[in-house]
Amino acid sequence: MQIQWLKTFVATAQYENFRRAAEKLFVTQPTVTMHIKHLEELLGTELFERRGRNVHITHAGRRFLPYAEQMLSNFETGMHEIESWRQGFTRKITIAVSPLVAASTLPLIVRKYLKSYPDIEIAIKVMESVEIGEAVARGAADIGLSRMRSSEAGLTVRKLNDDPVVLVAPGDATDEKGTSVPLERLLRRYLILTHNHPEYWDGLLNEIRIDYPRIRTMTVSQVYITKRFIEEGLGISFLPSSTVVEEIEQGKVVELRTDELSLPVASTYLIHQSETEEVQHFLGFIIDFYDKIVDDPLGWRWMQSHEGETAGGQDFR
Repeated sequence: MQIQWLKTFVATAQYENFRRAAEKLFVTQPTVTMHIKHLEELLGTELFERRGRNVHITHAGRRFLPYAEQMLSNFETGMHEIESWRQGFTRKITIAVSPLVAASTLPLIVRKYLKSYPDIEIAIKVMESVEIGEAVARGAADIGLSRMRSSEAGLTVRKLNDDPVVLVAPGDATDEKGTSVPLERLLRRYLILTHNHPEYWDGLLNEIRIDYPRIRTMTVSQVYITKRFIEEGLGISFLPSSTVVEEIEQGKVVELRTDELSLPVASTYLIHQSETEEVQHFLGFIIDFYDKIVDDPLGWRWMQSHEGETAGGQDFR
């Protein structure tokens, strides 16, 4: 049995169409037909019924499908493990991370960790915060870095930091003297770009609507898209300060002060259940990083420009 026969069988079972399976696998349709024929001869049974141009998986095919998928999964896992070993990796940590964390502090954390521990392979899975706890609970990730607290049973959850939420507007959203304009004028001029964070938006919008019931909103679920929309003058938003440090420094957007609202904070949570030595070591590294750096919204940017130096007497290598 050839592994390519199994790949062809699984793809054909997915589409029940030889042409679409061939397109997915980047082979010709006769090649798909040949692979299925060889596998059927090996198993001694038909896996598909041919009905004109269409094919339908048989009962035998459905019984064999989960085994074929498992064999492919084992093969791909083995290939990955041997490639990791060939590259010098001896251990692996999988991190499930929210887009907000992935786009801000995570690159620096991973870079500094791997610089000191090059034999450890880091795999990153970017997913929505609401999915991270479940991924850690079922073992799909060793560690989660989420923007919302998980309620999954059996997990250890630790708040790493509170990130102040700030009002962010296009670069021209100031008066002639370069100072902030009243919130009422901003709300008349711009849309509010909302729900780019999993926790605080509903409460914040309710507070705004008490005094400004006719606000106009647009849901933009990703922070990096929200920032681009703000840069283009499409709206304003309330974002965690660490996510807009660079854009504010470069003058792409401005942070405006408002005393009319009680702005929330956006927390980052560390989620895990594994007790392996590798995971515990990486947990300690992340906790130390956040304790010393992320409390200062500009701290991680400072660290990026002073790599190899010390902060607070502690070496971050």
